[in-house]
Amino acid sequence: MTTPSPDQNCPVCDVTISNDVVQFANGSTGTRARLYARVCQYAKKPDCINQDKALIGEVLQEDGFMEAPQINLGN
Repeated sequence: MTTPSPDQNCPVCDVTISNDVVQFANGSTGTRARLYARVCQYAKKPDCINQDKALIGEVLQEDGFMEAPQINLGN
């Protein structure tokens, strides 16, 4: 198992990960799983610091973005 360093800055998405707590640019803190679900799985850049599945852990449905409600366009 990989041991994370205390502070890491991602050159891809500019988040800071400190002791497995992710500080997003806007909003509250989150987990590595949330960061992976929302950014890393799509960015797929070699410099991404959040690719170690052992550190990410289980990605839950609520880690991703919720689907937007349907909008009635009057059709």
